[in-house]
Amino acid sequence: MQALSITRLGTNKRGSPRIWLEGRRLASAGFKPASRYEISIDPKARALTLRVTANGERLVSRKVRRDEELPVIDIANSKMLELFDGLESLKIRFADGAVTLSPTATDLRKLERTARLRKRMDAGEPLAVGSVSTGLGVLALAMHEGLAKAGLQSDLKFACDIEPAYLEQCSKANPAWATNTIAVEAPMQELAFDASALLDLPKVDILEAGIPCTAHSNAGRAKKHLAIPEDDPNAGHLVAGFLAIAAAVNPAVILVENVPQYMTSASFAILRNQLQEWGYAVHSTVLEGKDFGCIEHRNRMALVAVTEGIEFDIEAIERPGMQDDVLGNYLDDVPEDSPLWSKMTYLREKEQRDIAAGKGFRMQICQPDSLKIPTLTRGYAKIRSTDAKIQHPSDPEMLRQVTPAEHARIKGVPTDMIDGLSITRAHEMLGQSILAKPFHALADLLGKALVAWQEGVEPPRAAASPRAAARYDDLPLFA
Repeated sequence: MQALSITRLGTNKRGSPRIWLEGRRLASAGFKPASRYEISIDPKARALTLRVTANGERLVSRKVRRDEELPVIDIANSKMLELFDGLESLKIRFADGAVTLSPTATDLRKLERTARLRKRMDAGEPLAVGSVSTGLGVLALAMHEGLAKAGLQSDLKFACDIEPAYLEQCSKANPAWATNTIAVEAPMQELAFDASALLDLPKVDILEAGIPCTAHSNAGRAKKHLAIPEDDPNAGHLVAGFLAIAAAVNPAVILVENVPQYMTSASFAILRNQLQEWGYAVHSTVLEGKDFGCIEHRNRMALVAVTEGIEFDIEAIERPGMQDDVLGNYLDDVPEDSPLWSKMTYLREKEQRDIAAGKGFRMQICQPDSLKIPTLTRGYAKIRSTDAKIQHPSDPEMLRQVTPAEHARIKGVPTDMIDGLSITRAHEMLGQSILAKPFHALADLLGKALVAWQEGVEPPRAAASPRAAARYDDLPLFA
């Protein structure tokens, strides 16, 4: 190859496609003014090749620029150029005696994933799903069940996580896992640039990920004293690794969840802009737990990227709001004399010291009739002063921690998924998981949009104007 060029596919005055080649690169490839060439077409590769030959039917034209004679090739045969229908750009490869025009890598990838998805759906086959930073696999399960509600079956083809214990637990207890699910125990950024490992991963129709939020949450940034999230040497750069994995498995749909603050980060801007460059329409919103009847009012950002041509309205998601629900519906029947109850004197004393010092830290004590519970995080097992505590039914001095089973129910996670885990590990895995209900609803909406695309009908649309997830979008960058 002598040169490579990416150029827009032109049109003539009547709007018909037109290819115009001129200049020194053409001459260097052997296409001199008045030389002859022939054109061959490869329909399968959607490639058109011009080859210099003495007996060619076509003649290279010429133009003079500043006393220099330059070759010109003008192709305006609409029948021939049907090969490039639907494309906006072309890749032009200049070699010795030949010029090959073909779709760009972006267009080829877009065509491949769209054709793969349609073929699979038309055949009634399960959609192939991949999971990155899978954790306990709550998002993987929500995706599996939400798609099923929309009438689409799915197979989890691979799941990647840096923690071997997480993958081991998923393989034993997550209903979304199958016997042939590939467990990838590796840092995302290591897998992303391991060419042989990426080749072993199957192409998928949907790729979901919970990119680690430790650099983006308010608590994480404050604890690590980060000026910007991307300064974090452990998690600040992971968007690059995720994009490399996405490029390798070429999904038709991508779903990423994170904290709402992620939407104001450079990582989010890079993710959104690169996906758009690759031919995805990118949608994002904030899913608030209370909008979906969750007793834990945890909020998460959701980004959904669908291949252009698949219509999707993220604001059409059904938000039923809070129901007649209380915390007691999620609690175990703990005997009043159980050793789980404690006065937690040291935490009460810490609260008094914080008050005296003018600090804002307060204990958060919940009752069975509480309408909500503070967010339960991955460090809940540390028994910290500001984490939620349950009030004893008869002794106001006694408190207890939420149990792992209660934590699972509050998150909307089957308790079977934490069977066999220690208290610390169970809270850790649950505490960094999503709430299941919002993402179950999102997967259901996505499934309905895919079915509508397959059937050529309108997808679900929001009845009212889009909600203002702008209250997050309008925050200053790196706020």
